Amino acid sequence: MLFQLVLNSEFEELFACVKQGIFEHVDNVFGWDDEFQRNRLLNDYQPSWFHWIYREKERIGLVCFKPYDNAYHIHLLIIYPQYQSQKVGQKVMMQIHNKTRLEQRNQVTLSSFRSNTRAISFYQALGYQVIDDSDEDFVGMALYLDNNPLP
Repeated sequence: MLFQLVLNSEFEELFACVKQGIFEHVDNVFGWDDEFQRNRLLNDYQPSWFHWIYREKERIGLVCFKPYDNAYHIHLLIIYPQYQSQKVGQKVMMQIHNKTRLEQRNQVTLSSFRSNTRAISFYQALGYQVIDDSDEDFVGMALYLDNNPLP
């Protein structure tokens, strides 16, 4: 698995990937609005947080994560449908966990749409626990890590 920074010139590809990945959940909760979502990606996220995921030379998804305090927060993990159920997401998360440990950070956090039960189950299988259940549309999750990188 290789992470490659998304270039500013690839914004339309980024937007199409994000829309494909989260449209259903955003639309159900807020209603999807292309212009609002474009502006959100441009203004609320830093370009350095977005990475294409490659397996060998093939682009297979997108991950968006940022450092903060002593942690990383994952905003998005989108694996293209044809690569799902192949443990790709698990490998991506292990890579992020190792990066977290190598930088001597001690946790990875994320939030998921409550309606995205597949994602919640995926993260729970990796050891994430629900730490914030107060929002009717989202759950906050975290994984606490030791600082020993895996081989």
